[in-house]
Amino acid sequence: MPKILTKHNSRPVLGITTERETALKNWIYDEIEDALKFRKVLESSWSSCLKMYNGVPKILERNIPIEGAPNIEVTIGAIAVDTIYAQAIDLIFNTSPLITARAKGQSNQSKERIEAIKALQNFINHIASSPESGLRDAADASILDDTQLGTGFIYTPWVEKQKKTKTAKVLSVGPKFYAMPVEDVIVPAGSYSNIQDLPLLGLRFYKTEYEINALAKSNRWKIEGIQPLDVKSNIRIVREQLGKNSEPGNRYNKFYEIYHIYCQFDIDGDGIDEDLLVIWNHSGRVACHIGFNPLDRSPLNKMVYQLQSHIFYGLGVLQMLAPYEEKVTDVHNYATLNILLANSRMWVGSESLPETMKIWPGKYVQVANPAADLQSLQMADVYNSIWQDQAATMQLANQRVGINEVSQGSNIPSRTPGITAMSFIQQVNKRFVPAFDSMRACVSGAVSQALYRYQERLLAGDVNAEANILAVLGYKDGTAVINLLRDESFDEQVTVELTAASASVNREADKQNSMMLVNILSQYYQKTLELSILAANPQTPPEVRSVALKIVNAASEIIDRTIRTFDQVRDPSTFVIELENEINSLDVSAQEQQGLAQLIGVMGGGGGVPEQLPIPGLEG
Repeated sequence: MPKILTKHNSRPVLGITTERETALKNWIYDEIEDALKFRKVLESSWSSCLKMYNGVPKILERNIPIEGAPNIEVTIGAIAVDTIYAQAIDLIFNTSPLITARAKGQSNQSKERIEAIKALQNFINHIASSPESGLRDAADASILDDTQLGTGFIYTPWVEKQKKTKTAKVLSVGPKFYAMPVEDVIVPAGSYSNIQDLPLLGLRFYKTEYEINALAKSNRWKIEGIQPLDVKSNIRIVREQLGKNSEPGNRYNKFYEIYHIYCQFDIDGDGIDEDLLVIWNHSGRVACHIGFNPLDRSPLNKMVYQLQSHIFYGLGVLQMLAPYEEKVTDVHNYATLNILLANSRMWVGSESLPETMKIWPGKYVQVANPAADLQSLQMADVYNSIWQDQAATMQLANQRVGINEVSQGSNIPSRTPGITAMSFIQQVNKRFVPAFDSMRACVSGAVSQALYRYQERLLAGDVNAEANILAVLGYKDGTAVINLLRDESFDEQVTVELTAASASVNREADKQNSMMLVNILSQYYQKTLELSILAANPQTPPEVRSVALKIVNAASEIIDRTIRTFDQVRDPSTFVIELENEINSLDVSAQEQQGLAQLIGVMGGGGGVPEQLPIPGLEG
């Protein structure tokens, strides 16, 4: 099978003194150690959450109030996670296209630039849907991490796919998306939320000796002195154990812990920090590579489920529901035990009966005085209130994470008026808006990262990156996209965002909104066309022409404000017509006026063409 190698294209820093190199190594080692120690309590919480999701009881054995009491973990956290996760995947991936590219300030863009952005949209569609890029797999895993543990990451490097039979062959090159496990992203202790502002960002990978040698050869690393790890991280061990896919103990010394460290450090001692990429083996305290950061931006995008102000990590559904699940589990097990005991009996018998006598249904026991010689005692009473308490706790838990709102849209009474139902649907899922917006930003940001990887390669003169684009789009569109990406102001000209814009998953509501928008714009375009003919007509008095232009401008403004309220529209300038400059230079002949009048008749629903064009608005 082909092997996929991450390519960094990092230029090594030359002439580093031994003193500065030692200082860099000591600083990186201390930062990683501090970060891991700082996270110990949080990692313990993550481990508990993963066990919650898999239904592992917090108490391994219950012996209260009796030995061997029922011990079932009620997985309300897993139920909530699965519901929200399915909701997010449906929202993001059941739209087409998945990602939308549009020009910023489209009315100010040239026709060539607009065509180039349309071609870029086709290229983005290819990136998002290509199995080799792995966007869907990365998004699935990171969204699940985000929902379970509160934080998810997508890593977007430039990779090279190689295959060797008799000769080595590069099959393809390009960006690839990976879901980074939350435990393998290392940030300094006490970090705030913005990845781009971090003084150090570490991405941890576990590599075999074979993979290390291949990466070292491809990227020219120096791997002398690196050491295998003693044990993987606690979270990784928990994941493998819960997935019934644990590594044997003798396999640990076969893995090497490699960090990609993106950091700011004064490597040459001139008092100014350099932007560096360091390939780091933590076990051996070896820097396999010290080079300048080849990326203009951090290659990592983050999503959080519930934001914690001024904290790097978010709060997940399982963490929110942990106290509720603990109580519901206790109450449920007590209720199960109550059912068991309420339907069981203790027996009191006379001395004439042997102590070893067993009772079972249908057994006949012969005694002289049944009322005195053999009696049953009830072990417990039935308490129905225990189920009410469990239901109340579940309701509080659902309100904490908003699960009730997911299914509210399907619970609208059948006789509810349409407008009322539409308003009700729009209120559904508001609890998920912050989490969904974070997912949107992360997934679209990862696709933007893929474009940045292409931009960085094109600016560096990489012919493979150029060939990729031309192979997908052809010469004309491919050249337009290449020129667009080579423009250093690309970021200021193009917006790349997730097509799904709302946390509402109701397709019928979206369809109704789209039809309403089309109706509004159709009337707007018809009236604008009528006013343009009026303003361009030489027979129109200047005063009337001025009023017509004012009406056009006012109508454009109100349409702009109106369509901004639709979730489907995030670029209203595309739909608003700016007519003033065009009308001032327009000279419409009688024949052209007749054609425009016919167009107005078609748009207005009338099929006839008037014999003589009246001045719109001045007829009797």
